[in-house]
Amino acid sequence: MNDRSKVIACFREAGFRMDKDRFEHRLIAQKFVYLMKLKGVEFAYPFRLYVRGPYSPLLAREYYQHADEFSRCETESTLSPTEAEHVAELTALFDKSPSLLEIGATYGYLAYEMHQPPQQAYRTVRRMKSFYSNEQIVKGVNRAKQFLFVPTEEEKAALDAELGEWQRAGIRSMRH
Repeated sequence: MNDRSKVIACFREAGFRMDKDRFEHRLIAQKFVYLMKLKGVEFAYPFRLYVRGPYSPLLAREYYQHADEFSRCETESTLSPTEAEHVAELTALFDKSPSLLEIGATYGYLAYEMHQPPQQAYRTVRRMKSFYSNEQIVKGVNRAKQFLFVPTEEEKAALDAELGEWQRAGIRSMRH
């Protein structure tokens, strides 16, 4: 499966029919593909950070040259179950919101590509995206973290232990 076919299959799975003439659609497409790439879906599109977040000129060329395929979601390709799960998760978290995708993808780029610590990446996003409200920035960053964070086994064990303490405390408080 080539990258264009996989992108179109992702968009079809997400229920997104791209119109290359709409700025919001181009923004959604770029950030959607970038976040999927960060999640581990293989795409050869190189991304760099621009004013509106991660952007791939090669991906842009694809959706301009093959606009009909993108708008009709025409492809014979299908996604693996894991890829389809990632699309569903991304769609549920971001609901194809251009602003949240832009904020989340920018945070992802800073944290995962540039290896900025989370707090620094957050501050950089706030500075770069000052035209968005603080609430939008917090939502976009939190959703990116939720989508991209995969806890290690040690982190899972620590979380389970902490949740166990909270559950036991809740049960004790109900008895009194």
